[in-house]
Amino acid sequence: MSNVILIAGTIVEMEVVTGQTSTWAEIPRLTEIGAVGEQSEPKEKTTLSDRIKKYDSGMRDAPDKNLKGQYVPLQQAGDEFFDEYTKQQAFIKRCRDEEEFNVRVKWPDGEVNGFLFKALGFEWDAGNQEEWKMFTVNGKQNSRVVYDLTVTGTATVATAATTQLAVTTTPSGIITNDGTGSGSVKWTSSDPLKATVDQNGLVTGVAAGTTIVTAEFRGVVGELEITVS
Repeated sequence: MSNVILIAGTIVEMEVVTGQTSTWAEIPRLTEIGAVGEQSEPKEKTTLSDRIKKYDSGMRDAPDKNLKGQYVPLQQAGDEFFDEYTKQQAFIKRCRDEEEFNVRVKWPDGEVNGFLFKALGFEWDAGNQEEWKMFTVNGKQNSRVVYDLTVTGTATVATAATTQLAVTTTPSGIITNDGTGSGSVKWTSSDPLKATVDQNGLVTGVAAGTTIVTAEFRGVVGELEITVS
């Protein structure tokens, strides 16, 4: 799989988890992010009665994720590129420490893809005197890419009653609760005074009205409007 060269308007972010709080921070000045997606190895399932070989999906190879970018030189508070410098330094430190964390790509057409990234090192690339240095973060895509997330379940609930929501992913079959912070769905309610939702997707009606319940997995978001009667 070839590298993906980022086009104008593409935003790449990393998930930052602090205690029970999850936020997303932009990774500034990336120019390439490696291939986005994965490919199964063919697994033969031909039988004696078949006249042509048949195949199924086998193990998927985790594609290389060589993230390339332009290094922001040292900036002080108040300098033009201080915000970019601070965000990029946080990303580079995690990569030098070879951490594993969620990354999402927000494409200019509005599509959002998310995956688990395992950093495997950091290196400087060639540059020249007229430009800032370039760098490469070597790593692996350690999960399947999530292309879409849909919230399913009953969209109505009575006051003081409960209803259970769930999510489906594209592609299907992705484990959305592996017991880790980076591999779990995060649930929120836009108006907890109307209905609350716990981290298992259980909605409890509080007062008559509507609220938007949001599920997020690897940075990809799904929503469902809940009516409380």
